[in-house]
Parts: sequence; structure tokens; C-alpha cells
Amino acid sequence: MKVGIAVGGSIADVQDFSRRAEAAGIESVWVAELDHSAFVQAAAAVAATSTIGVGTAVALAFPRSPTITAMSAWDLDEMSGDRFMLGLGPQVKRVMEARFSVRVDKPAPQMREYVGALRSIWAANRGERTEKVAFEGETYRISMPTFHGPARPERRDTPVLIAAVGPVLSRVAGEVADGLLGHPLASPAYLRIVADHISDGLSAASRPADACPITAMPMVSIGEDEDEARRAARLQIAFYATTPSYKPILALHDRGGLPRDLRRAFVNGDRARMAELIDDDLLDTIAIAGRPDEAIDRLRAWEGVADRAVLGVPWYGMDSGRQREALEAALDLAATAAAERAAAARAARKGP
Repeated sequence: MKVGIAVGGSIADVQDFSRRAEAAGIESVWVAELDHSAFVQAAAAVAATSTIGVGTAVALAFPRSPTITAMSAWDLDEMSGDRFMLGLGPQVKRVMEARFSVRVDKPAPQMREYVGALRSIWAANRGERTEKVAFEGETYRISMPTFHGPARPERRDTPVLIAAVGPVLSRVAGEVADGLLGHPLASPAYLRIVADHISDGLSAASRPADACPITAMPMVSIGEDEDEARRAARLQIAFYATTPSYKPILALHDRGGLPRDLRRAFVNGDRARMAELIDDDLLDTIAIAGRPDEAIDRLRAWEGVADRAVLGVPWYGMDSGRQREALEAALDLAATAAAERAAAARAARKGP
């Protein structure tokens, strides 16, 4: 299993952690779209490195036109020397409407169209398509995929990964994407269910069984203060679990009624109660939280279900100093995992 790390903070922090991840032999770095543009952060990571993979986990699809996203992805891919991976997410309805003033009623069909539009735009820019209308769907119609510039036949399709939790979007990922990005709440057991939905999509589209591997996003909160590290993970899980979209994950682990109590505590601003509602069993099912010396063994739970694990740290309710400490610890864990993987590869090459 490949191991990457989600980096964040200031743009300078993104560059610093990306350089250090590359030096440590970590496979990839990934940036989110919370307070900073995913594409600007990715450009910063690309500029600071020369060999490590750089991905968005995620860039928000629907506030952007497919053409803008296609252009940005190709720019980053060219800038990086084909190291860029485009992770796209739909975001939850409430955030899309309240923060971005975008209404999306059918996210899964729209994401299928979105990825199709990206591939049509890239094909047109390679000179492979000459139709008057490059892409036409219910939501997107692209009739001018290029701007009269020279064809670029050497450019590849940037790898596209879709963030998915539910069965419908997971199936869409299997149909059209180069990978699926799991949610930080998604336990290994839940990702096995996701894998079945991906397989359905792969079969429906007559794609190879390995065409859409899973990238897991395990939450990592480790430190010498075990109680504080575990509390930070509890609070992040509690925040995510207030969203109805993630209820199937909780239901799988017999916590289907938890969102109701968490939403009440969230509305009341009672973070202590939010954290208290996440019991030890649920915490350890979802997150790698506690002492650093236990973390590498806990990470192995994602092997066999995920092709890659991208380690991310809690951020809800954390100040920048504590978040940086958490990221430092996650970087050490990712470096240890990368060293183990490299050692195993060397041993395999030597043979018995």
C-alpha cells in the first residue's frame, strides 16, 4: 500500500511539508479546499518539489466549469512533469448552497457528466475531436473546448479521482474515474462495501477490475499526550458525523442514531459533549489516534482494501500550532511507512 500525506496550513507550510515529504520518500502529498484554493496549494506543492506525486483531496467540482478545471489540471500536470492527480468532490448540499451559492440536485449524474466533459475537453485539445459540440449532457454542454490554439497531442488525461461515500457515486467512480477517494470517516470495513459498488460500476462500463483503486484517507491524531491526541480525533469525527450524508458509515458500526445527538451538541456549541459522544470503539474503528508507537500497526488495517492511504490530521476546533504538531507526527508516521515499503520492495527484488 502506497502512503501519502495531506498537507495544509499557510502556502509556506504546504511547500515546507511537501519538500519534507519528498525527502522522506513519501509517495504523494494532497491538499484540501477549505480556506485556500486547492489548485493554488497544489501549484505551491509542485513548485517546491521535483518527484513526489501531488493531488487534490479534494478540489470542488461543481462551483467550477469543467473547462476551467480541465485547464487548471493540465497546467498543473505540465508544471509538475505528469505528477498531478485531480481529486474531485461534490461537497454536501448545505455547504454548496450556503458557501458557494451553487445548487446541485443530482450530484452523482452530474459528476459522471463532469468527468466525461473533462475527458472530452482534453481530447479536443490533443486534436482528437473535431465535432462541433465536444460534450453535451443534461447539465454541461461544451461547444468550444479549445481556444484556437495549437493541438497538444503529447498531453495525457490527468488522472481523475472522485471522492465518494454512498453507493451511487461510488458506482459512478467505477464507471468513469481513475480512482476513488475515501472519506476520513470511512473505516476499512466501510471501504470494503465501497469496493463492491466500485466493482459494479467497473462491470457496467466494461472496465478492468483494477481501473479504479481506492485511496483511503485515514484520520491520524498521534502524540505524546495520548488523551489530547484522542480528544482531537473524537472532535473531528463528531463534526463530520453531524452531516446526514455520512450516516451510512455510522449505521454500519451500530451508531445510526448518533448524528441526532451530535447535531444538538453542535448547535449548542458544546464541543465537550460532541467529543464525549464518540466512544473508544468507534474512535479506534475510524481513526489512528493515541501514542505514536502504536500507529504503524494501526495503519496496516487499511492494507488489502486501499491501494493508497493518505494520512490526514484533525482540524476542527484546533489552533494552528496544535494542528502543525499533529501534521509533524503524521509526517513521521508516513515516513516510517514509506521506509518499510521501500525495504520490502528491496527484499522482494533480491528474492530468497
